[in-house]
Amino acid sequence: MHYILTLILISSFLFAKSSGFPLVIKEPYGNALFDVTQDYDREISAVGFIKHYKKSSSNSQKSYSNAFDYLSSIQPSYGSQMHLIKVDGNANITLRKTVNLNEFNEAVSILKTPTNGYFAGGHSQDGSLLLLKLDSEGNIVFKESFGTSQYDKMSKLVALRDGGVLAVCSSATSKSPNENPFGTGLGSIDIYLVRFSSDGSKVWSNKYGGGYDDIGIDAAETNDGTIVVLSQIKRTGSSSASIMRISQNGDKIWMQSFGGEKMVTPYKILKLRENKFVISLTQKNEINKEQIRLIKFDIEKNIEIDKVIDSVYDSVLMDIKEYSDSNIIGVGYTRDKSDTDALAMAFNRDFRVLHQEHYGNSNYDKFNAVSILHNSQAIAVGVQTDNSSQEGNMWMVKLGKNLKAPQSSALVVKKRVIVKKATTKRKIKKKCKCC
Repeated sequence: MHYILTLILISSFLFAKSSGFPLVIKEPYGNALFDVTQDYDREISAVGFIKHYKKSSSNSQKSYSNAFDYLSSIQPSYGSQMHLIKVDGNANITLRKTVNLNEFNEAVSILKTPTNGYFAGGHSQDGSLLLLKLDSEGNIVFKESFGTSQYDKMSKLVALRDGGVLAVCSSATSKSPNENPFGTGLGSIDIYLVRFSSDGSKVWSNKYGGGYDDIGIDAAETNDGTIVVLSQIKRTGSSSASIMRISQNGDKIWMQSFGGEKMVTPYKILKLRENKFVISLTQKNEINKEQIRLIKFDIEKNIEIDKVIDSVYDSVLMDIKEYSDSNIIGVGYTRDKSDTDALAMAFNRDFRVLHQEHYGNSNYDKFNAVSILHNSQAIAVGVQTDNSSQEGNMWMVKLGKNLKAPQSSALVVKKRVIVKKATTKRKIKKKCKCC
């Protein structure tokens, strides 16, 4: 453990002195960043995980009379812990904090608090859900461990207008211990939503789902305080996306699904300034390639635009955000055989492609999230992998409005996502050129 702490201090010093964007932070065993936000002082904060090494405290000469005590003594020697990184506008690291908890865990989401602190959310590797409130220096103000007795997993924290947060999660369906699991099935997965007040008190929790696997993905609060929830429904051989509107108290108002005939996977829901919504999906084409699909709809589930961006590669937008001029930026990845690269795309309000860039080495590189900065630049975070390594690194890239990365001499634009056509439900547009 002393070795790890020393390594963290040394790497922080080196990066603080010598790094600019793109920022790559390397630690043993692999790590990644999953979410990012801009602080009120215009620094940038990102959250993810870092692997920690545990020295075994067990004595090889010790004998055990209980098998469970023995299994506990040989727990995995390393695992992930929440990790917070703060950098200034030049990518100088001003803070690195590992939130050391008893159980291994990963952070998936970060939100700002009015005091320039954070809500951070994630899950432990044993299936518990975690909500932490941190001050501006990353110190724990409170920690809430919650969930069911089943295996739970968090997808997103969503900021609410009352200062609270909504945890969008998934949970294995609860069953009576008297049921025969081989007669009734081993159980499907339900959407699991938990609402917290600004002080971390649980307001309500609900499960939603049918006879298939229903996986909570994301959510957005409307202007009237109701919430639109994005989820995935998995069936044998097919997958669809679902949107559900619920009241402030968690009561279902309506539900709408997309897909069924195709393998559809949802990734993100974005509330627009006009109180309408965009969801980022993918669907498989006739040659089994994932294609980006964007759907715009209103609060009464009326669809305004439904467009597929066809590409010769597997392409996914993991996160989307809206600029002040109503253009949209999306980040994710594109994959060609064994080569996965980070993808950034910009669209106008009609989902016409304005710009796109494709970054990475000949290994595995991916953007997980993006945040638009005060100066209309954007910061994307994810995972970068060296060509000579199997371990992922924490990665931050600053992008201009045209998605160029002027500081990115270390990044190589190897190829663009070649858009073949763009279709909507209402009309088919001519082939468009990529910028």
